[in-house]
Amino acid sequence: MQAKHTINLLQAELLPEKMFITLPRVVLLWITLLLVMIVWAVITQTSNQQLKSTYSVLQKKNNKQSQQVSLLEKKIADRAPDRQLQEKLATLNLLMRHKQSLHAKLTDTKRTFVVGFAKAMEELSQMHHPDIRLQTINISLDDMTFSGVAKKPEAVPAWLAGFENSTLLSGKSFVQFELSRNDNNITEFTVSSKRASGDAE
Repeated sequence: MQAKHTINLLQAELLPEKMFITLPRVVLLWITLLLVMIVWAVITQTSNQQLKSTYSVLQKKNNKQSQQVSLLEKKIADRAPDRQLQEKLATLNLLMRHKQSLHAKLTDTKRTFVVGFAKAMEELSQMHHPDIRLQTINISLDDMTFSGVAKKPEAVPAWLAGFENSTLLSGKSFVQFELSRNDNNITEFTVSSKRASGDAE
């Protein structure tokens, strides 16, 4: 058996440490960063161009819609109602409001006058005479005036005689009684009465 005559004096502790950052690695890192920046710049430029194109399309649509709105507003202005028609409509509305107010007052059962008027109209309807046609009825608190036409003059006193059976119309004394014939030979009459002086207020 032959003995070793050599000794290895190079131990692992004496070897130099391997460097992590080397020139080739640094160059490779720079090249990689440069490529990433180029790709990012291309993507950004492409996206920017797309946004500009989209903005241009939307701007054109907005301008077109604004023109349509202006055109419609002009058409609406051209079709505005005539001023005379508007004034006529306002007058009709005013008349309608007055009629509604009058109707409300005449149908308000809380008012004594309305109750009396309705009662008088009911009794006049019950005392209808076939030869009498009333044209005007005026009833106030103390006076009543009736006017109309009659087929024959004697029908008027006969009709007035029926007032004695009326609850509301009885007790009236007539202060005016007129009979006349018009151009068509039709008898016209007007009678006016007021509450008898002996009745209690």
